[in-house]
Amino acid sequence: MSAFRCQYSRQDNFFHSGDHSNGIDLIKRIMSLWRFIWRDRLNRRYLWAWGIISLGLWLLFKLLYPYPNLVLDSYYYVKAAVLDLDTNAWPIGYSKFIRVFNLFSHSDNLLVGIQYLFLQLTCLVFFFTWLFLFRPAKLTGHLLFVLLFINPLFLYCSNYILSDPLFIGLSILWISQLLWVIYRPRPYMIITHALLLAAAFTVRYNALYYPIIGTLAFILSRQRIWLKLTGIFLPVALMAVFILYTSGKVADITGERQFSAFGGWKMANDALYMYAHFYMSKTAPVPEKFRTLDSMAKQYFVAYKDSGDLLKSDYTSGSFFMFAGESPLVQYMFHQVGIQWRWPFLNTKEWLSVGPFFQAYGIYLIREHPVAFARWFIWPNFLRYINPPGEVFGSKMPFHLIEPYGGEYIRRSLGLNAIVFTPSSIALSEDILYFYPKILAMIHLGFVIGLLGFAGCHGFRRIDKPYSNCLIMIVCLWCCDLGFSVLSAGVVLRYEIFIMVVEMVFGLYFIDYTYRNADQRSPIIIHQH
Repeated sequence: MSAFRCQYSRQDNFFHSGDHSNGIDLIKRIMSLWRFIWRDRLNRRYLWAWGIISLGLWLLFKLLYPYPNLVLDSYYYVKAAVLDLDTNAWPIGYSKFIRVFNLFSHSDNLLVGIQYLFLQLTCLVFFFTWLFLFRPAKLTGHLLFVLLFINPLFLYCSNYILSDPLFIGLSILWISQLLWVIYRPRPYMIITHALLLAAAFTVRYNALYYPIIGTLAFILSRQRIWLKLTGIFLPVALMAVFILYTSGKVADITGERQFSAFGGWKMANDALYMYAHFYMSKTAPVPEKFRTLDSMAKQYFVAYKDSGDLLKSDYTSGSFFMFAGESPLVQYMFHQVGIQWRWPFLNTKEWLSVGPFFQAYGIYLIREHPVAFARWFIWPNFLRYINPPGEVFGSKMPFHLIEPYGGEYIRRSLGLNAIVFTPSSIALSEDILYFYPKILAMIHLGFVIGLLGFAGCHGFRRIDKPYSNCLIMIVCLWCCDLGFSVLSAGVVLRYEIFIMVVEMVFGLYFIDYTYRNADQRSPIIIHQH
């Protein structure tokens, strides 16, 4: 009971004040949270330790890795930033971020340093939000502090010229905001939530399911109905504007409106992993418009004896048919435009043009064989979600500059002419990152066990309503992320870092609660705010 008792009552009193002025309320809330952090000795120590550890680890890390890491995606992000493109193979938000950064600096280390600082700051906000709302035991708080802020994965993640640290940070701020929407809603949160969600969506389309979680949070919050409706529909409206804008820009290139050519390629890619298992037995004719592509797919499976094993380790981590030169999708694209193989081929007119066709082909195969799709794609992808491939965290590719991918754009944006790492630093990264897929599997398991224990102890009924509502939202977030990732998204380690943070934070809470209440004799836990 004492672990959850209010420790900061004099700071909490402010949150019950009747001031509803948006600007004044926001300033007072920030000041009150600052008092919560600064006036408590333990929280003040957390803050100092965070600053010293974050700075120290980053300086040590940059001594070992003085250059940023680049993968294929990095070159396209930077190219779009240099050319000020409005559409790209990937969401354009990160490229716009780089372009704004280049207005002030072209320092590669400053860019990755900002990424690391942003990620650490957002984790700090999430950490103190969790401390304030859920009052964990001291040992639990110490353990989470170590897991969040002495975590090598965040160092390596931030050192890539990739959208991951920006997306993870925005997502962490977004879920932190939703916790406050449920606990103590204020009108200004409608705006901040919508902006955070929209920003995350422009950086990565994994945020497509975020409005579902935002809707649930506003429904569970205690505020006027018109405020709830505004909070629900405003981010959807912003996302719709972005989708229409992007579709228009693609139409300017291809003559056909589409939001994401990448999604069309991904749909066909996923279907081909299934198709490889029964293409020989498929005798029913395919629609006329798909016959050429279908024939090329069958010829590929015969020639290369590809079993379509999604669990097989390969360099594309589940996206083989999107990127490999021998893939029937890639070969069909070049067959249609009458040109030979060339690399890189993304973000060209022909790549964008075949996106809708590939999407239609993928949907056709999946609709015709839903059980097979569940067996040969969804189930293996679920196993990959539990124990995800390391992808860029397990590849040697990032440790040198690949000139044909777009070296000129890297030089113009970041001033990099070469990327050099010592063999010892490369070996160290491989040794450290090798364990993270297994670690993430244990975090998944710990979260599920903790959740089951919490529910078994009737935790959702034994704590106050605002806190149980927050936990209901977190569980729904976890379910949506699992469903979205397994059914349609690429599953690799870096795509699961955000949900890993959420699982660590609330998995520890569930386990701590279960440990203290497993005998069912403990009194009902009331969070006194």
